[in-house]
Amino acid sequence: MRMDTTKLCGNIVSINMELLVDAIDFTDSGILKLSKFLTLVWVASVLTIWVVISYQFLVRSIIPFLRLILAPSTCGEVEVFSWRNKFPSFDNMHTFFDRGDAMLAAVLMAISMQLSNEEAGGFLLAHSNINTHPWRRLIRTLAFIRMTVRANSAERTQIIAWLNRIHSNIRLFRFETNIFILATIAYALAKAHQTLGCAADVELDAVVSAIMSMADKINFEDRGKQVPSSLKEVEKYLSTQITFQSPAMAKTFDYTLGLANVTKSSSKTQEISITARTFFRRPWAWIKLFLLRHLAVEICYSVLFPKRPALSLSVVRLLQPLWYHLHYNMCPQALTLDGLFDLLIACDPSLEEAVHGVYVEVLGEEHAARTVEAVQNVPGRTMRAHLPHIGSYSAGDTRWDSVHPSLKEAVTEHLKCSFYRARLSSSGKKLPKHLGVIMDGNRRYSKENHLGSVVDGHQVGARKLLQFMSWSFSAGINNLTLWALSDDNLKRGGDELGPLFTMMTGYITEIMTGNTPIAIIDIRFRVVGDRSLLPEKLRYAVEVAEKSTQHNRKFNLQLALGYGGRAEVVRAVKEAVKRRVRDESITTEEAVEQLSAADVTKHVYSAELGLPEIDAILRTSGEKRLSGFALWESQAAELCFIERHWPSLKQSDFLRSIMDLSERQRRFGT
Repeated sequence: MRMDTTKLCGNIVSINMELLVDAIDFTDSGILKLSKFLTLVWVASVLTIWVVISYQFLVRSIIPFLRLILAPSTCGEVEVFSWRNKFPSFDNMHTFFDRGDAMLAAVLMAISMQLSNEEAGGFLLAHSNINTHPWRRLIRTLAFIRMTVRANSAERTQIIAWLNRIHSNIRLFRFETNIFILATIAYALAKAHQTLGCAADVELDAVVSAIMSMADKINFEDRGKQVPSSLKEVEKYLSTQITFQSPAMAKTFDYTLGLANVTKSSSKTQEISITARTFFRRPWAWIKLFLLRHLAVEICYSVLFPKRPALSLSVVRLLQPLWYHLHYNMCPQALTLDGLFDLLIACDPSLEEAVHGVYVEVLGEEHAARTVEAVQNVPGRTMRAHLPHIGSYSAGDTRWDSVHPSLKEAVTEHLKCSFYRARLSSSGKKLPKHLGVIMDGNRRYSKENHLGSVVDGHQVGARKLLQFMSWSFSAGINNLTLWALSDDNLKRGGDELGPLFTMMTGYITEIMTGNTPIAIIDIRFRVVGDRSLLPEKLRYAVEVAEKSTQHNRKFNLQLALGYGGRAEVVRAVKEAVKRRVRDESITTEEAVEQLSAADVTKHVYSAELGLPEIDAILRTSGEKRLSGFALWESQAAELCFIERHWPSLKQSDFLRSIMDLSERQRRFGT
């Protein structure tokens, strides 16, 4: 028979109340004790209710908010409170190559995949010291990757020449082998970041593309050959070369882990290895290395043999948003690539010789000494510490370098950007179709920050341009024209213009045509202005960059060099007259008489390049004038002025300006 639950509960409460009354002492002292007891119960109840309410508020309000702002952006529409840009910037990319835990896991996975392939595995065992000196082999591989990532085009050329030199007599060193080796590294590094849970698909593809870009450049005969350039393409390719989650893969992975064991030494090596014998010399470094290796192994297992993540990996994944998005502020030193090198060398000082040896072999003694010294001396919170140098400036030259903001400033900036992105992603916003930018304030920035020369300010401004491209394209602006050098600027002295031209030549060559793909892909680059005013080397660099990007269609980047607004209008009028004379077979006087505003519009730079007219103009440094920029098109363009100098411009400033421009009602004079 089913018992009446309500009746049963009532009986239990009645019995308990009777027992409580019998137990209470109704004397004065008893009543006082009861009062204290009830007070404690009341306080405990209030605290419990407060904790429950706070927990509910935390769960329902704060945590979802954090998930929104920390979520990686996707290739689709901008998410509400999306923390990151849709397209990886120059700085984002090198953050991905600066994670020590992901890099160590990637090297272990790549070696395992290479060993599981019969041909490549035999090649690796025969021509490396992985069996006799495993950690020396690992750190040389890490040093090679670090050097390659931070190299400029000239250094990348030296690296490629070195690869050809040391492998010239090896039969297996051919295009197919190069693709396989690089594909294992690219796949492993991308999957390591994916496992840690803070990488969007477009960022993973950018990592893969950056690594695979070397495959067709190692041998001159391979230039232009097809290589997989996205994570899906690399994964599909590797599936034809190796068998994932197979006994052979498990065997080679266990073998690799045995070589990389930090708790016992290899009987085959005669050098001091990273073993328990080194513990008492530097115990804290040894413990950190053990924990880092454990984390790297867990990442490897999650990629190669998917299973439920281990507790340690789950805990680390909770902290990844902070470590990725605030990399320069919060990422522990041991989890950076430089920190990993410091840790390995601290445990085994003999490994420093192996790292230096790679630099000497590739770059030569003098260049290697400068590069290693630069890596050691550049402050960890300096942007320069994680990014390659470009042009004629050396990696150790930090006179002009911008230090990353403090944690408070970084968090504030990210929250502002998240808010503005949310506003921009809402309906009813009309983004500029073609944004013109007057990059003003480089010289004043140099003086106010006491830099060595005004050229140093231009150098910081050039790096800002790389960031600005990512901001613009991520916001949905696909056409961008930036005024970099006016025809009036060319009247300045040669002491300033000479280094400036050299810097521009280096940047255009490096970003658009160099061996290092450090900018957003699929940009079509063009220059507007009077090129006859530019030096020959710069003109040649421009021509090569335009030709190499002529088939790109995703984004349009125009750099205004030797540009003047009045000169553009004069040129447009002349071209319009010539066109009428040629097409209608009339005299020049008749063509001038019949000339209309529509004719001139067809011959301004934007129209001739097949782009929409500039409909919004942004100027930095607080100057509230256009100085002739887009003189013809600015008649109906919306204007926005920002107080900050161009080199110190923040993304939140840009997004706020774009939000303001997108909310304006354009009447076009009606």
